[in-house]
Amino acid sequence: MNMDLMLTLGTLVVVIIMFLSGKANFGFIGMCCAAFMCASGVLTFDEAYENFASNNIIMMCGMFVLAGALNKTSLVNKVRDFIMSRNASGRTIVFLYLAGVILLTQLVSPLGVISMMLPLSAALGEDSPVTTSQLLYPGSVVSHASQSLTPLGAGLTYYVTANALLEANGAGQYQIGLFDKSISVILPCIVTFVYFWLVGYKLFSKHEIDSSQIKSTKERKVCDPKTEKIIYVVFIIAMICLAFSNYLPVPMQIIPIIADLVLAALGCLNSKEAKASIQFDSVLMMAGLLCLSTAMQKTGAAEVVADIVVSLLGGNPSPIAVEIAFLLTGAILTQVMSNTATYNVLVPLAIVTAVARGFDPRGMVLAISLATTGAMLTPMSSPSVAIAFGAGKYTLKEVFLACLPAFIIRTVFVFISVNLIYPLW
Repeated sequence: MNMDLMLTLGTLVVVIIMFLSGKANFGFIGMCCAAFMCASGVLTFDEAYENFASNNIIMMCGMFVLAGALNKTSLVNKVRDFIMSRNASGRTIVFLYLAGVILLTQLVSPLGVISMMLPLSAALGEDSPVTTSQLLYPGSVVSHASQSLTPLGAGLTYYVTANALLEANGAGQYQIGLFDKSISVILPCIVTFVYFWLVGYKLFSKHEIDSSQIKSTKERKVCDPKTEKIIYVVFIIAMICLAFSNYLPVPMQIIPIIADLVLAALGCLNSKEAKASIQFDSVLMMAGLLCLSTAMQKTGAAEVVADIVVSLLGGNPSPIAVEIAFLLTGAILTQVMSNTATYNVLVPLAIVTAVARGFDPRGMVLAISLATTGAMLTPMSSPSVAIAFGAGKYTLKEVFLACLPAFIIRTVFVFISVNLIYPLW
């Protein structure tokens, strides 16, 4: 085993430990990868930092800005106000609340959704058949389960980052489409929604919540009606162009950049807003991890990791067995650690394993992505779930027993869903 290979494998182990610890900023981890791979001589300077100007990173930044422009509109407020204006009872309240959570999750993070739906607690009187404690935790779970249901918000950049990981780990011939993640989310989202709508909410006790633990969002300042209409039109056109990019004379990666420039030229977006929209922590993390992937391909570490994974699965596992192993690992780990960290650790390993075994890795990438958004069994699985747990004054036993059926059912449907798109059977 040569020194470059040992350094790369050692870096991989350290990165996994840093992700699992939750102590380090994700962008910092990515920068450490790039700097060490270059300083140690495993990669040249160009190899270590070329990903910062790669097509996927540039497109990712453009998508962030486009999503930020959409967030200036009144769309989020309109969805929330619609839910708050309904006078309903019983299951209808639960249905409207969870439906509103799903809609808002397409535009803002699950943590933001909890804050935005908090005013509902004031709308539920003492005679209401449903209390806020029966809505808060189910809402946080459904919010995670519905992430990327549409190519908006987080869903807008997912396929870009997934394709970047595929390309960096030797599977560039496989590409995930703009709507693949959204399609794969539909079935797991529906079963999670139906479970908590019909059964799950009843398993949570009725009691007062501690709303002080949730940072309530003030009414957002939105743009004027003319600007809002322009943003909607440009956004829709950009989505159509991305969907049919194979038929256009321009590279797909530049479409969001063009949309951003049009919005800026029309006065709908300024440079300060554009910079604020870009999640630089995610960009730095992704560029750094792509650097590590480059090193794994160059030194042969990818093959070593794949051989280790295969040996742990019995020496000659079928593609289905490999996919199930990664799916279950992701689903279980995300209950006790950061879902983002779990995804970042497992996806590169899954890709190199699939490449070494000679089968399509896209189903495993989607399976891990969906598995790690199934945060529900413990409050450790995500910040938004932790806040809902604390504010709702739940017990761990109550949450675990109420969510265990949903966890099992959803995991089964995740497996079915991804294999309907990228079948391995």
